[in-house]
Parts: sequence; C-alpha cells; structure tokens
Amino acid sequence: MSDPISTIEDIVRVHARTRPDQPISIYDGEAASYRAMDRRSSRVANALRAAGIGVQSRVAIIERNGHALFETLFGARKIGAVQVAVNWRLSPAEIAYIINDSDADLVFVGPDFLPGLRQLAGALTRNPRIIVLGPGDSDDHYERWLARQDERDPGVTSGPDDVALQLYTSGTTGRPKGAMLTNKCIFAFIEAAKSIFGTDPEGRHLNCLPLFHVGGINWALQAMAQGAQNIGFRDFDSNTIVKAISTYRATHLMTVPAVIQMLLAVPEVRQGDCSALRAIIYGGSTISTRVLRDALATFKCGFYGMYGATELSFGNTLLSPDEHDFEAHPDLITSCGRPFEGTRLKIVDPATLEEVPDGTPGEVWLLSPQRAKGYWKQPAATAETFRADGWYRSGDIGYVRNSYLHLSDRLNDMVVSGGENVYPAEVERALHEHPDIAEAVAFGIPDAKWGEAVAAIVIMQPGAAFDEAALIDFARQRLAHYKCPRTIREAKELPRTASGKVQRHVLREPFWAGKQRRIN
Repeated sequence: MSDPISTIEDIVRVHARTRPDQPISIYDGEAASYRAMDRRSSRVANALRAAGIGVQSRVAIIERNGHALFETLFGARKIGAVQVAVNWRLSPAEIAYIINDSDADLVFVGPDFLPGLRQLAGALTRNPRIIVLGPGDSDDHYERWLARQDERDPGVTSGPDDVALQLYTSGTTGRPKGAMLTNKCIFAFIEAAKSIFGTDPEGRHLNCLPLFHVGGINWALQAMAQGAQNIGFRDFDSNTIVKAISTYRATHLMTVPAVIQMLLAVPEVRQGDCSALRAIIYGGSTISTRVLRDALATFKCGFYGMYGATELSFGNTLLSPDEHDFEAHPDLITSCGRPFEGTRLKIVDPATLEEVPDGTPGEVWLLSPQRAKGYWKQPAATAETFRADGWYRSGDIGYVRNSYLHLSDRLNDMVVSGGENVYPAEVERALHEHPDIAEAVAFGIPDAKWGEAVAAIVIMQPGAAFDEAALIDFARQRLAHYKCPRTIREAKELPRTASGKVQRHVLREPFWAGKQRRIN
C-alpha cells in the first residue's frame, strides 16, 4: 500500500520512492522522472532556505510552461513557502503590481522575460532577489544557484489548512487578487477528479493550459498525485498538440473550447491516431454546439465539461460524457452540468440574497470543499466573496433547471476571452490614461474564435480627433494582448441611469442581438 498523499510536497516525496523512473512531466520532448524532480526540487528548497526564504514566504515565477514551474513549486513547498506563478502575458505594470502585492522575496524569471523585469526595477517595492532560469555564469543564474546545494530533502511538512499555492485572478476593481489555495482545497479537487476519472498511474495527460492558470496547474497536480505523466509544451501550437496526441498516446486532454476549435482546424486531426484518448476535459468558457458536434465526431472519446473558478480550485460542476448527447439530451448540451459530489449549488437574487426558484436567473453561489482560504491581504473583498456561512459568490448569472446549471450573463460584467478573465475596469483604466479620452466604457462582444472579445466605447475630449487604430495601439502598450479592445467606437454621450451610472448593458446589447446567451 502506497503512502498517503495529501499535500503538494507529498507528490514527489512519495512517487520518487514508489515510481522513481516514471516521467512526472514531459515538456517539448524532454522528460523528467519523479526521482529527478524530487532531487532537483530539494536543491531548490535548500537554495531558497539559504536565500532567507521561510515558511509562508511568497516566491514568484515568470516563465512559460516547463519543468522549472514544478521544480520551484515542489521546492517551495518542501520548506513551506508559497509559489506565485505570474501570468507572463500581462503588461509590465500588471506584473509589477502582482510582485509587489504578493510580497515576493524572490522571483524566478525566464530569460525571455528578464529585460521586462529589469525595466520594472523602479516599480518594485521590496527589491526581491532575482534568479534567472537556465544556465549562466553568475550566482543568480538558476543552474549555478542550484549546483551549490545538496539533494537532501529539508523535510518540512505542511498541514491541510496551510496556503500551498497563490494564484492571481482579476477583480471587479480592475486589480488582480491573490487567491490563497490550501492543501485541503487543492486535494478536494484532486479527490473529486479521482472519483470522476478514476486512478491510472500509467495515464498520459496532455495539458494545453498555462501553468499560471488554476486549470493548468491543478490538472497537472491531480495527474501527478496518481503517479501519471503531465505532457506539455513551452509554447502553444495547435499542429504540435495534434501530433502529440498520437505521438504520446495521450489518454487525457485538458483544454478550453477555443483550443478545441483550433485543433479541429488542423487537417491532420482527422487522419491522426486519437485512439488512446479516453477523455477531453474542457472549461473556462462555454462551448458552441457546432464545435462540440465536430469534436465529438472527430475525437470519439468522452467529453467532460466543467465550470468553476480559481477561488474554487478549478472545476466544481460536471457535464458527463453521457450528457454530451445531442439526441438523448439536447437540452443539456449548453449547460454546465451538475455539482460535484459534496458541492452544493444555489441561485440567489443578488438584491435580496434570497434563493430563487428553478428556472429563475440569479447569481450562482457554491458551497464547496474546494473553496480557497480567501484573497491575500484583501479582507473586504474576501468577506464579500467568501461568505462566513461557507458559500462562494461567483458573480455569474445563471439558472438551475432539474439540477443542471445554465449560465446566461455576468453580474460583474467580466469578459472571458479564450478562458482568460478580463474585467472592464482594468481596460477602462488603461484607456483613461490617454489624454484625448474623456470617458471610456469596456464590455464583452461575441468572438467566433475566443468566445468573447473586448470592445470599448469612448467619448473624446473637446477638439480631439478619434483614431481607432491609434487608441487600440495605445491600449496594447498597457495591457496584455487578450485584454485589449478589438474594436473601439466613438460616442457623443453614454446611456445612464437616473443616478448617473453608465448602463453598460445598453452599449453591449447591439453586439449580442440575436444571441440566446450573453456568454458565447
């Protein structure tokens, strides 16, 4: 009988003994075994400790997918520190905010992102130690930094309520919030996944999501917890993913609907060998019926739809393979399924906070063992979202019919583009920096590829000329590309309520005319 695994650090400690030569991860064809990951993460742990990093200290990493994300995560956990994986697609100002807000004492940075980090030197408040990933001649280069440490595990263990991972998610104020995920909530998801998918130490999990994303990292951890392989690539390429399904005989594919659509556009996908695939798991946004029909016919495996949040350690509801049946269950295809076992769901009137009857739209609330501890250093936001009675307020608008969740809109106007959350406030703040813009309002519009894209309406300053291309370029210098408006239109005035609040839904409505749902 194998040793129990209930913390992130347990994963490599246990499997390095029980499955030492099994690959824990394969990135761009390079495999790392459980034994090698255990030893290298112990070197990281000892190097972090030598650098003054202690229990619950925050350690940031800015890097694309690869073994280093796991070495530094396991290494941090072996001394009780907490990794903060930063979305490298963010603008420099956004990255600086997260490093500062997390109180990171040390930052691992990939060579591609080092110039941008150096530009932030004046904006960083804590002057964290910078370790450059990869080889190099200085003591601040990762391989040389590790070489001075031994492979003995420092042996620190953590408890179920200890914060094990901190992931940043955008907020309604436009500032990212650090969701504190504990061992207990992460392993609640891992146990739920085990009950749904079973346990297979020989499984080969092809992961298309970035590891700074809750879906990417927690799906990888659930695969590793059972001793299976996590397969990925530094850079996403749909042709490479299609080939990898066959080459690695992938058993599971974790992705988002936008990527499924991209894979279907690769001609070889219809001739390739997908026979080993048992499951395609998708989340992050809803999937169109057209794409789903094509995907079911092409991949011929079980499809699992999930709905959840970073604050809930990824998925919390499930639409099972049997329910992906257009003939038997045509009314369920556009739903998010039913709550996981042990999770409760209710729909609440956001004005009265009273539960509403079946079929009535309201805010989606969940009561789940996967709930995060709260937001780092944000007690007010924590109290608003994580209620004292245990319920989590999602901010999504939907309804329940026969226990199945259907999403329809968003209480907080969040835009989901390709599985990435974008809040209008952060887009508007960037546009307001332009001297010729008097007012800006951002919102989501339908997008055939990404589900949603960002659009904006602006009022120009008196005498200023409107130039859409120039304004979009201005936004791109301040925001991650996926957050930038795809279209900007000019208006002379904005629709407002009697109290003067802009009626965002009125501006958004023409773009969604004829659409059944306000989430694409």
